[in-house]
Amino acid sequence: MDSDSGSSYPYTIYHEKLSLHLKIVDINSLFLHEETIPEMLEKLAAEIRMDEALRHPVIVDKESFVVLDGMHRVAALKLLSCRRIPACLVNYKSPSISVGAWYRTITAANNYSIDKMLEEMSSLGFDIERVDLEPDDKIGKNDIVAAIKTRENTHLICHSFGNLKEAYDYIKLIENRLKRLNFKVNYETEADSFKKLKEGIVDAVLLTPKLSKDEIVKTALSGEVFAHKATRHIIPARPLYVNVPLGLLTSENLSLEQVNEEFRKMLMKKKLKMIPAGSFIENRRYEEDVYLFED
Repeated sequence: MDSDSGSSYPYTIYHEKLSLHLKIVDINSLFLHEETIPEMLEKLAAEIRMDEALRHPVIVDKESFVVLDGMHRVAALKLLSCRRIPACLVNYKSPSISVGAWYRTITAANNYSIDKMLEEMSSLGFDIERVDLEPDDKIGKNDIVAAIKTRENTHLICHSFGNLKEAYDYIKLIENRLKRLNFKVNYETEADSFKKLKEGIVDAVLLTPKLSKDEIVKTALSGEVFAHKATRHIIPARPLYVNVPLGLLTSENLSLEQVNEEFRKMLMKKKLKMIPAGSFIENRRYEEDVYLFED
């Protein structure tokens, strides 16, 4: 476990691999690294408004204040005029936190085949190159934006790009074109996407570049954001159900210090329960250990 002291935080959970520091922070001090989707944002803001509370804290690098998980929650609270947000602050440099990719699974539309999909990519200005070797370590390098894998073939999608933010902008362009042609595009882990391809559930997988922690922090601090679903942070544990009232997050009468004292009192009254990785909570399977705050 990392050796962070929890003395400066209202509440700290000491997981065996990572300290989880809970604190309410100024919402304008955070940096997003991925863009948000308007439809998802509006739906989430409506749900939070109805609940009159934020249920789960966002996950934030305690050094840079870059948000690792919870982009839409940050944006939704800003829409609701919140000045503050509950955060779970972690040591992003810890080797227990890793960064994976979201691969895109593609199902052909009724009127279009996978060959048509490749033609559409060519029409967007990409060079399509068929290869025999697995391309995982090549993606994001030497003008290789992404790769398309079917059950029969693998093709590289090539176009010059200055950095990986620009590469993901191209991936977003490809996604949008496929969706307009009624191809079904979903986001899956690397393992799940290949499993669905092998089983014939999907017709192709779009392999995307993997980003480094340094690239993520540098881009976020510059004020730029990657396209949606550019990163998949694998964190060993997370807290859920802090249930902070919106009134505490919007109040202009309380200082941040006073708000955090109220936050500490709230959490101390709750029972903390650890649920092991792989468990289902509200129909979602969590790959990490989960700490539930119960009343």
